[in-house]
Amino acid sequence: MSTIDYSKPVHLIVHGQRDLIDTLKHKLVSMGFSEEKLLPASLEKTGNIGEYVAMAWPPMRATEVIINEITGIKKSETKENPMPMGAWSNIDHKEISRIPLS
Repeated sequence: MSTIDYSKPVHLIVHGQRDLIDTLKHKLVSMGFSEEKLLPASLEKTGNIGEYVAMAWPPMRATEVIINEITGIKKSETKENPMPMGAWSNIDHKEISRIPLS
C-alpha cells in the first residue's frame, strides 16, 4: 500500500447513503485527515490526479471504507455517450487503504 498524504483532498462517495457521511468523516479525521479537506463527491466532476476518494463499500450495505488515489482521468463523458455512474466512472485509481466502518 502507498504512503498516505493526509494534506490532500478526499472526495467522499456514499452511494446515496447520506447517513454515512458523518461516519466516514469521523473515521478519516481519526486517521489524520483534516475535516476541511473532506469533500462530498459530485456526479458531474471528479477530483484531480493525486487526490483521494473514500468510498463506502459495498454500495448498499457498507461495511468498510476503501480509500483510493486518483491516478488518471479517462476521456470525459459526452451528451451522446453519457456514463451511467457519473463522472467518477471515468477515473483510474489505485487502492491505498481499507478501514472498517464499525
